[in-house]
Amino acid sequence: MSSFKGSEMRKFDQVNRMSIPPQFRNDLGSPVVIMKSLHNDPCLLIFSEKEYDRFSKGIVRTYKGEKQARAQRQLAKRIDLASVDKSGRISLKEDFKKFAQLDEEIIVVGMDNRIELWDKNIWDEYNDDGDFDFSDTSYSNDFENAEGER
Repeated sequence: MSSFKGSEMRKFDQVNRMSIPPQFRNDLGSPVVIMKSLHNDPCLLIFSEKEYDRFSKGIVRTYKGEKQARAQRQLAKRIDLASVDKSGRISLKEDFKKFAQLDEEIIVVGMDNRIELWDKNIWDEYNDDGDFDFSDTSYSNDFENAEGER
């Protein structure tokens, strides 16, 4: 399983390519699966093919019959495959850039099993609403259990 951590800023070059941070390239491989967020977040998700297969199978298993077929169709229309070139760059389709409102500066965020791409201004605004409250009981118990396993 991939483990992407950290964040970095990137920019598109003159021909609409973006460089994947070096620490993410080996686990991603090529091609990668680029997906429009399933939530209302204006971002793109990048998965290795293996992680995307795991993710999509989990979503599809949630449903049966017609709902399952509909879930598969919804996923299919939200994804694109992109090759990572020898310099670690990918090209994004214009409709994907538009969906995530990606402009010049992009924040690349490691999210354990995937990478998220955010427009820098949107990312900054999203994070300006204060710190997340991690005091939720279920989370703090999980965190304490994980800390005890080290």
